[in-house]
Amino acid sequence: MARAKKTDDLDKLGLNSSITRRDFINTSLVGSGAALLSMSAPGKLNAASNQAELAKLGKDWTGYAGVGDYARSNGNTADVVNAAHGIRDSQYNYKGEIEDSGEIFDTVVVGGGFAGVGAAYTFMKEAEKQQTCLILDNHAMFGGEAKQNEFEVDGTHLTAPQGSNGMVWPPKIAEKYGLFHRYWHELGLPTDFNFQEVTGSQHNLSVPIDHYTSMYSERGGATTGYFFDNDKGGDWVVDPWANDFKDAPMSEQVKKDLVRLENYYEAPQRTDWEPWLDSMTYKDFITKELKCSAEVMPFVDKAFAAAGGGMGGDQVSAYAGFDFYLPGVRAYTDHFYSERGIDPADTQKLTLVSWPGGNTGTIRHFVKAMIPDAIAGGNNLREVLWGKINWQALDRNNQQIRIRLDSTAVHIEHKGDPKNAEYVNVVYHKGGKLHRVKARSVVMASGAWVNKHILRDLPLTHYDAYQQFFHAPILTVNVAVRNWQFMENLGIAAAQWFSGFGWYTNLRRQMVIEDQVDPLDPAKPTVLTFYVPYLHQGLPLQAQTIVGRNELFASSYRDIEIKVRQQMQKLFGMAGFDAKRDIAAIILNRWGHAYVAPQPGFYFGKNGAATPRNIIREGYGRITFGHSELSGQQLWSRGVEEGERAAKQALGII
Repeated sequence: MARAKKTDDLDKLGLNSSITRRDFINTSLVGSGAALLSMSAPGKLNAASNQAELAKLGKDWTGYAGVGDYARSNGNTADVVNAAHGIRDSQYNYKGEIEDSGEIFDTVVVGGGFAGVGAAYTFMKEAEKQQTCLILDNHAMFGGEAKQNEFEVDGTHLTAPQGSNGMVWPPKIAEKYGLFHRYWHELGLPTDFNFQEVTGSQHNLSVPIDHYTSMYSERGGATTGYFFDNDKGGDWVVDPWANDFKDAPMSEQVKKDLVRLENYYEAPQRTDWEPWLDSMTYKDFITKELKCSAEVMPFVDKAFAAAGGGMGGDQVSAYAGFDFYLPGVRAYTDHFYSERGIDPADTQKLTLVSWPGGNTGTIRHFVKAMIPDAIAGGNNLREVLWGKINWQALDRNNQQIRIRLDSTAVHIEHKGDPKNAEYVNVVYHKGGKLHRVKARSVVMASGAWVNKHILRDLPLTHYDAYQQFFHAPILTVNVAVRNWQFMENLGIAAAQWFSGFGWYTNLRRQMVIEDQVDPLDPAKPTVLTFYVPYLHQGLPLQAQTIVGRNELFASSYRDIEIKVRQQMQKLFGMAGFDAKRDIAAIILNRWGHAYVAPQPGFYFGKNGAATPRNIIREGYGRITFGHSELSGQQLWSRGVEEGERAAKQALGII
């Protein structure tokens, strides 16, 4: 009887419905078993067992990936994870048969995210016309985390971000802060946008134009409902910031501290405030310096992690809080720019904006500029954003920039002593085989977690520096719903909760692209995006990242789908939501190393020692490094900036 009840419960969530089966025809999801994974318990972590031992993952783990050109590349797919873990576990036989293509490139760029395309674009601008550059990308689609998911729901085409998302806006002000890159203008991108308006709502909802700014507080301009569990299931408190959480079921001390933290703007009282902030965690700053209760941390930790810190405030440097304009340290941000002659009032004018598919729109413009016929159509926004990919055009002979997809670099080494080698051997895995090309220079635009395994002659100084980079996992879940009447019934545009799966989601006013825009009407389909961090407070930073990553990779698509449906039913069922009826499709985008999690000392070092990131930036031999983690703040512009620097270093070598 218990088993029958469980099946009945799953049916009520829509897991055994014909709709779900239709959505998953090509992925063999429904009824499939979970991927096998054995993992050490947090208390048993040690040097010998600090990684999960994965069986080969399959399509049932990757799950439904939507429609369009991105339907083969939703986050770290099973193929990507299997290949990456093969590198980590030394599974590739480098002494076996390797197909040498005979190709020699002036520069090989490893990684096709913003750092990689930034490096390649710089190469195109600065190199001689006869010089050539190859981008190796381990995914089925270029872009790194700057990719999108696409859905067709009841005749409506919907677009949502997989990962990289949010541009600091407007450019005129953002450029003063070093939060924008001039390549935007070179690519001919707009400096002004229009955003859709809500239609069909009976409420005066405040709907933000991005996903991140409304996570922290009322600053983001969202009508937010907070869900609090109780013995009856739970209740909503709408817009609690309006009356300082008067009606919220939390202690008076937490209410007081939340409001104080949000409004704290005391300027630094010391000249060495930057290394001082970097000497402590964000939690220590809040609890020891500002004397707030530790009970406020659950209200900021997941926002901090999801928006860029990777982990919670108990492990990440307080300087990262300054970098992300977090509560309590905003005055430090204003002070920083005031010292440089920039009006602090400008910070109040900055916001985030987003293309329909996150930062995908920007990276597609880079590719269009380098390989014009790689994206069908002309150079107008609509065609660049949604034009079909011409796969053959990406990697053709006799073009200066080439992009080779599904190509995982596995072994990179100078031919001889790095100090006087004439070229670098680059071995990559593609189509079940190992291939080799030669490069006069290499730009490593891939992440620290893989670079230290790929580079076979990496100096010990650089290897030790890379050991001080820790990376946090994030799961981006895009849920296409047939309508959002349940949010309309609650009178909210965003939701936050404190137990169960996830923690936050919101409606978003999208850009109007040449009169094309998704609907924003309670009766029509939309996509709700969930950024899910994996926090395990109480463990050291490295252990937290490992346990979180294990948890992410241990879960099959179906495991997570059940959690998503259960959580949404719990939150919104009282407002008329029915998971079986209202959810059209779910796409998971797993990012095992989504963010660098900068520990105290990451930015300014300790005891006068060089920072790990500056050691890496030096490069060695014919190899340079340019990836966004080196900045500690993984904005699109910082990634491009690091790629640009590394490409110029490489061109100086050759």
